[in-house]
Amino acid sequence: MGEPLPEARRDLVRERVFAGVIEVLESGEDLTFARVAAASGVPQRTLYRYFPTRADLLGGAYVWANERIGIEHRPRTRAEATATVRQVFPAFDGVAPVVRELLTDPDGRAARLADNDARRRAALDLVRAEHPDLDPTTAGRLAAVVQLLGSATAWQALHDHWDLDGAEAAEACALALDLLLTAEVPRRRPRTRTGGTPS
Repeated sequence: MGEPLPEARRDLVRERVFAGVIEVLESGEDLTFARVAAASGVPQRTLYRYFPTRADLLGGAYVWANERIGIEHRPRTRAEATATVRQVFPAFDGVAPVVRELLTDPDGRAARLADNDARRRAALDLVRAEHPDLDPTTAGRLAAVVQLLGSATAWQALHDHWDLDGAEAAEACALALDLLLTAEVPRRRPRTRTGGTPS
């Protein structure tokens, strides 16, 4: 038995819309409802029914891109973190126009940051699993870098500044994650006052 018709129609419309979004972004034009409607063949009124605002459209693009990339859960160990970047970064290449728009557009940034608290907690949990004795400040600093190394921001920077494709960027970040999460992390030193005496 197939999918119920309304759900199947919704999925078809959604795929056409995001194919249109990619086409508009690849052309270098601004992402407008009129352009997405023309590129996707989905009437503008239907587009507004599914995505009432541009923020909703980019929020939907964020969810769609993550589904295409195939992230099932946030990594919990060093091995999962390196495996995840090796899966995700080459997949970013396949939806690059959407990823770049999400990184640069204010509405895209809002969509990405909507679940940032969960991403931060996951990075901190991973660091604590690998380095259970770290003090909270050091664990937080390390978790921030771990989160960055697994992000689209790192993928974009390595592509733009080092001409690395997704697979090569993944290997660079996997190496950095391995080194960070297996290294002996220095313990935090006490802060010193201006005279050099411990506080």
